[in-house]
Amino acid sequence: MPEVRIKTLPPPHGGKLVDRVVRDPEMARKLMQKCSAVYDIKPTLFKGNPVRNVYREIMSVCYGFFSPVEGSMTKAELESVLEKRRLLSGWVFPYPILFDISEDDLKQLRQKYGDIGPGDWLLLRLKGEPFAILEIEEIYEIVPGDVAVRTFGTPEKNPEVVKVPFDQKHTGYNIYCSLNPIILAGKYTIINEPKFRPPFDRFWYPPKRSREEFEKRGWTTVIAHQTRNVPHTGHEALMKNAAYIGDIKPCDGIVVNAIVGAKRIGDFPDEAIVEGHEMIHLAGYIKPERHLVTFTLWDMRYGNPIESLIHAVIRQNMGISFHMFGRDHAALGEYYDIYATQILWSKGIPSFGFDAPPYEVDGGFYIRPQNIAEFWYCPKCKEFAYSENCTHKGIYSRYSGSFIRGLINEGVMPPPEIYRPEVYKVVVKWWQKFGYPFNNEKYLKEREERLEVDLSHMELPAHLKK
Repeated sequence: MPEVRIKTLPPPHGGKLVDRVVRDPEMARKLMQKCSAVYDIKPTLFKGNPVRNVYREIMSVCYGFFSPVEGSMTKAELESVLEKRRLLSGWVFPYPILFDISEDDLKQLRQKYGDIGPGDWLLLRLKGEPFAILEIEEIYEIVPGDVAVRTFGTPEKNPEVVKVPFDQKHTGYNIYCSLNPIILAGKYTIINEPKFRPPFDRFWYPPKRSREEFEKRGWTTVIAHQTRNVPHTGHEALMKNAAYIGDIKPCDGIVVNAIVGAKRIGDFPDEAIVEGHEMIHLAGYIKPERHLVTFTLWDMRYGNPIESLIHAVIRQNMGISFHMFGRDHAALGEYYDIYATQILWSKGIPSFGFDAPPYEVDGGFYIRPQNIAEFWYCPKCKEFAYSENCTHKGIYSRYSGSFIRGLINEGVMPPPEIYRPEVYKVVVKWWQKFGYPFNNEKYLKEREERLEVDLSHMELPAHLKK
């Protein structure tokens, strides 16, 4: 009989975790001596509002979340990702990872430091302090709008799942449209390890640490819950029931991996999201021994099936065995079929480079999907019921994050059947802190100034003090 027990965590995507963080200050100073110029990282803006900060991608690359990617993509790598959703090495990877600067910024760098080009090292500053190094391998130009369209697809080229053309109502599309046209490609190395601000500091589990934590807890089967929401009881039911997948018993662990970064106006603040999920186990609704809240830095693209691929990259690298995918996974609007992610993970989407599910293609994943229909509250069953089990059509109540955000926005405390009172108190806590329960322009701009991290002071080498 075939062995059904799962005895080890899945390997990293690409076979090896990327770790490009220098933790020795003396080594960091030596590396800075090799740099030719200094550049202060700037946010990507759309209509004056921050929609992305490339520092989050640098963190996710260097700490191994995006393994095997090691830096900003070359032109050939970018084309490979846009055409095939594959790196040049053949490993599946869905999104362009790019370090973009404006033509004026490149011109100013060259006026100040000489003819910066391939072979030079660029010292990147964040919040005024040295942060990372970019080893420039190539400099090339892109047409941002073209990258945006090819990233998300079109109804003509991807008719299986793309329903309407992407436009400026889509936050992720705007990120790529707002990129600067000059791309500096090359590997990143963090030389000044940032310190996370509360409350994020206690949820920071990069892949090496998450794997160590799983092994310490004795977990070999782990399921991931993707979130950009403060959890309601439907999310809780999803986590509890999806975790029944495993081997000879349900999964050892449930990992909530929140996406932390700039999000659309109207979503919850990240601080409330991570603490809201933590409250699920602090209040005893799931045993803390079986539930771990973590996050990844990434400015969410809301790319539904495309986003599910970056989630698979991140979570497999963290050592996670299974991933729950619900209806409208990481979606925004009606651009994609609401079941696009489940179509991808059930049979593939050929126009996006997948003639089979992403775990059956060359360069694909070890992580396995748990495609879930939906949960609703059924007064006849007197519980949150799975839609494929419950037959009480017409009397159940379907709760979405949007519906609950609408209640909160009206100042109405959702009933305990759909929102744990302890979780609601977390929402109120951050509502009082920021003066509003959801992301708005003020939150996004203030958030961009403080970011999630602080950096220690590091003196610049003399040759860079110009």
